[in-house]
Amino acid sequence: MPATLDAVDTPAPLTAECALTDPAGGLAVVRRFARLTLTAWACDSVVDDALLLLTELATNALQHGAGRPVLRLSVGAGHVRIEVFDDDPAPPVRRSPGADGGWGLALVERLSLAWGTARHGLGKVVWCALSAPSAELAG
Repeated sequence: MPATLDAVDTPAPLTAECALTDPAGGLAVVRRFARLTLTAWACDSVVDDALLLLTELATNALQHGAGRPVLRLSVGAGHVRIEVFDDDPAPPVRRSPGADGGWGLALVERLSLAWGTARHGLGKVVWCALSAPSAELAG
């Protein structure tokens, strides 16, 4: 079957993954991985926000999820997508921000274009997307 024009013209997104294997130092590892990956993909303008958002999602997975969380980054179609997978099927609970916390998902909602959660295998994925200028994605 011949490919359609849309399929030919649409580049496959770049994707990279990193497991949080060490709860004590895992956040530093995934932050370094994300910084290096996004810089290599020429997405410099979103690195700081991406690091903040992935830290919130990964921290939630470590504190409230199950198993070893996995971070997946992808870039394409003018956006960077951050996904954190864990083995707990329960969706994240958004708390009211206050002195004792609850700012994580509120921050994700405020800084991202969109965010959400979906079942994945026996667990879930929590994701968010950031706008990445198309000029950055051309390289």
